[in-house]
Amino acid sequence: MSKKLRNRLMMCFAVGFLASAVLLMNQAPAQAKPFRMGVLPDKGAKFGCGTCHVNPSGGGPRNSFGQDYEKVGIKAGDKYTQDMGAMDSDKDDATNDQEFKAGTHPGDPASKPAS
Repeated sequence: MSKKLRNRLMMCFAVGFLASAVLLMNQAPAQAKPFRMGVLPDKGAKFGCGTCHVNPSGGGPRNSFGQDYEKVGIKAGDKYTQDMGAMDSDKDDATNDQEFKAGTHPGDPASKPAS
């Protein structure tokens, strides 16, 4: 192999390695905690990570229910408490407990139990 070809291959390898390293370092870590779904009344069956997060895949900003869980549930030792159940996180006139029982989304005001 000629010296020129070898140098060119080494340069391509170095550029590819650096580009890959930069991409990997800029990845945002996932913030969703799948174990938390197990403490919810429906065990996350209906909405998964989207029960608490704006993005249904989890991570990133939390919806209104996720924000309330952060304030109340996490402080209570990562538990869905009676206080959480009595709250109306999405302000749709249905408590979180009523939403879980009806299979509607406790963090989405457009999703509420039928009257």
